[in-house]
Amino acid sequence: MMLPPDIVDDRVDVREAAILVGRSPETIRRWVWAGTLSAERDGRRLRISRHELRALAAEHGQGYGHTLEQWAKSARAAMTEAGFSQPESAADLVLEDRRRHP
Repeated sequence: MMLPPDIVDDRVDVREAAILVGRSPETIRRWVWAGTLSAERDGRRLRISRHELRALAAEHGQGYGHTLEQWAKSARAAMTEAGFSQPESAADLVLEDRRRHP
């Protein structure tokens, strides 16, 4: 008896994960960087458990997460509250976030 392909390899790449939950690939990467979603490297690609992705989407609704604009607004507010100077752009926020959460 042959197992269905999604049971043999439950992992999907970032692009397919984004399609499955109706979000952008960058949002999927932010979830991984933030620790909200686990992933493993497969060469240069991130591979994400389809099961974990579905559970996350079911727990928080299909549109879980923030748009980049919402994330930037909340990140700016958190940085201001913590006493950091205001970054110049959303790219600065992403770089600072990556430095803080390796």
